[in-house]
Amino acid sequence: MSMTFDSGRLSHAYITTDNVAERLAMAVVCSCRDGGRPCESCSHCDKAARHIHPDVITIKRLEDKREILVNQIRELKQDVYIMPNEAMQKAYIVKDADTMNTSAQNAFLQILEEPPAHAVFILRASNPAALLPTVRSRCVEFKAKHMEEQNNTSDELDGLVSDFLTSLEGDNVALMRCMFRLEKLDRLAFATFLTSAREKIVLSLRDSSSPKPLLDAENVLLKAGDMLILNVSTGHISGMVCSSLLRVDS
Repeated sequence: MSMTFDSGRLSHAYITTDNVAERLAMAVVCSCRDGGRPCESCSHCDKAARHIHPDVITIKRLEDKREILVNQIRELKQDVYIMPNEAMQKAYIVKDADTMNTSAQNAFLQILEEPPAHAVFILRASNPAALLPTVRSRCVEFKAKHMEEQNNTSDELDGLVSDFLTSLEGDNVALMRCMFRLEKLDRLAFATFLTSAREKIVLSLRDSSSPKPLLDAENVLLKAGDMLILNVSTGHISGMVCSSLLRVDS
């Protein structure tokens, strides 16, 4: 596979039904920060490819069990707050995640609700519907095709972020056009937009002589992120962002 991720755009949790969990884990520990990850040339990628990286941890069913048990997730919880050994982040691959019993899923949910910044969780599930809605709502769910589409739309997202920031100068028509584009994104791209836009806003605040529109936008984007976690549709979230900022600009 040749699929890569843009640096700094990894989510904290994924659900995938495809054979891409190892690729995701490699991207998490990859030391490249200037381009797509995984780079496949750094020592971290090499160790991940050979399944010997200490910061790639796999959780799977015990040989004599038909499901992942709550005690296994409790052990994961103890490990997750330990800092990485070598990489900047740790990747946890949960194989057959849809076999976690209810107690195990509830224990896992506690981790997802307050995940440490250095941990990324990859749930490999052949039947994602078997996972609790509360677990699914806190993860980005996609297949290999979605990953490739995300790579192809990174330039489009960068342009959308730029246009959005420009619209905050008082151009309500431009803002509405941005929201029409935003609501057509899938949830992974939508989350990426929110992160990138907030990062650009923070940078812009340093040199801004009139920071109020930027601060208002940052607060609205924070609310949008909370709504996305709660599984609100991207259309509704885009409408909220637009109406909130239109009132500010009017």
